[in-house]
Amino acid sequence: MEVKNNKTENPLKYYRSKAAESDPYALSLKSGVPFDGKMFHLTIMNRPVSLQWPELLCKYEDDGKDTSSAFIILMSRLIMNGVLSPGTGKMLSYIEIPWGAHYYKAFQARCLNRLSGTYGHCAKKLAEDGASFGAQEVPGGDCTIEFDYIPGLKVRATVWEGDEEFPANSQILFSDNFLLAFSAEEIAVVGDTFMNALKGRR
Repeated sequence: MEVKNNKTENPLKYYRSKAAESDPYALSLKSGVPFDGKMFHLTIMNRPVSLQWPELLCKYEDDGKDTSSAFIILMSRLIMNGVLSPGTGKMLSYIEIPWGAHYYKAFQARCLNRLSGTYGHCAKKLAEDGASFGAQEVPGGDCTIEFDYIPGLKVRATVWEGDEEFPANSQILFSDNFLLAFSAEEIAVVGDTFMNALKGRR
């Protein structure tokens, strides 16, 4: 018997039904995501991605492999509900995002704890792993990287190594234009997919 993941299957079913009723050209104009008549195109963590509309079949353009369901849902939500726009240069912690406090415990477990747990004793490896998707090391903590999740939507991740007195710690900041592109719940998924990409799972 086939086992389905309702966390992804149910949202995908919903967004496919919404996509079938939508005007993709109007959505492209509103969201800023290019549409070529059959597919929407985005670059996510330095890899070009195509989303077939309204079937919501999502593939990497460089090797033709399917993306994760999380990317399909994020792209669909951005196209239907979000807007790509320039940021002001301000970076926000997750808890500063509207409704971020409501989802903070989940974000902490899925993203911050994973980040400090993975790199809290080898911070410089964060820069090595982040280089696989174009992240650049910048000043801050024991290691900080910054990258475009989608061009113009910046993520900055910092790790402080632990010692005998203090445990390892981490922080993830998002450029303020994330607020127009995604909800707080969706930004938590952004953090989750970023953590997977650090370990080579995309």
